[in-house]
Amino acid sequence: MKINKHLKYADFSYDESDKTFTITEEDGNRVILNKVYSFAFMRFVIRMAQRNWLRTKKVVEPEPEVNGALVPDLQESIVFEEYEERESVEQGFH
Repeated sequence: MKINKHLKYADFSYDESDKTFTITEEDGNRVILNKVYSFAFMRFVIRMAQRNWLRTKKVVEPEPEVNGALVPDLQESIVFEEYEERESVEQGFH
């Protein structure tokens, strides 16, 4: 018994009598896998599908806000303000 699946750019078939899995591209390129390699290929496909399906999404933390404006790095802005304040005191503006 043969099981066939025809897609737009490739055909997949499994022949139970030969126990072979065949992938054929539309331009005629063909890959024939015996039962050991077809089983390994299916394990690979399932593993990749599960990996992508079960992958957790990264949680993006919102950036801190100061006076309603987003500040990329609050610590850098505080250090910069202290530096500006020291310079203005040293120059006599404060």
